Amino acid sequence: MENNRYEIGRVIDYIETHLLDDRLDLESIATAIGYSKYHLHRMFHLVVGLTVHRYIQRRRLTEAARMLIFTEKPIIEIALCAGYETQRAFSNGFKEMFQYSPASFRKHGSFLPLQLKYDVTNCKKLRGDRIMEIKIIEAGAITLIGCSISTKKGFQAMGKCWRFIHGNKHKIKNRTDMDFLIGINDYSMFEYDDVNDAIPVFNYIAGAQVSVEEELPKGMDLFILPPSKYVVFTFRGRNEDSLQPVVKYIYQEWFPSAACRFNESNPYDFAKYGEVIDENGESEIQFWVPVI
Repeated sequence: MENNRYEIGRVIDYIETHLLDDRLDLESIATAIGYSKYHLHRMFHLVVGLTVHRYIQRRRLTEAARMLIFTEKPIIEIALCAGYETQRAFSNGFKEMFQYSPASFRKHGSFLPLQLKYDVTNCKKLRGDRIMEIKIIEAGAITLIGCSISTKKGFQAMGKCWRFIHGNKHKIKNRTDMDFLIGINDYSMFEYDDVNDAIPVFNYIAGAQVSVEEELPKGMDLFILPPSKYVVFTFRGRNEDSLQPVVKYIYQEWFPSAACRFNESNPYDFAKYGEVIDENGESEIQFWVPVI
């Protein structure tokens, strides 16, 4: 697998160098790298999680989104740069990926990169196929009923909190969203021993969103998140799996490339975990980050 990653690294670099070339496809890349199309397709999909064609499409459209925000190039010129022969085909592909037409995306003014250059140096990073959608949402106050616990004694405390919620969620009245439960990382009392590289200490909250305050079930409290604008990342995964690769990707790779800033007045982020599980044991997961 390490040799595969080295070879895929060469492919990724080749794609970046020739991203806006007229002819960039599996066949031309395989010829340049010295692999058969079959083996390149299989290896690329195994490592990156996307086909070569889909990866190139997502990269081109992401760079097209960058040009829409940071340049004044006409949309038809950007469409041609992205490998589309007509503005209509470009608009359809762009809207499918970003949920906005190119003109609306430019007017909105926020650069939300969906596919950054894939980094093969760390196999534990988020794979390219995981993020399905990235969008901006304006949300009012979010009211939850649930339990909270500090990570002072380790991250296993979060599991204890979730076991309690899953065993008692039927007691929470007036839920506004039966499809999701919410896990909040509250950093308002954040502590970190940088010298000894200790576990970060913050408050973790697990619960369900409700419309109005009712009598609180035993062992639960009321929590209210203030109104905010959020960047919402949607993907599929197992609810019990660690979100660390996702969070690391979002904060270390995605945000430095995006055109939005953290909302320092709202020192938290949260995940919404889908209650509907598919045949692979996965559900829809959303990760919400407050921005300005």
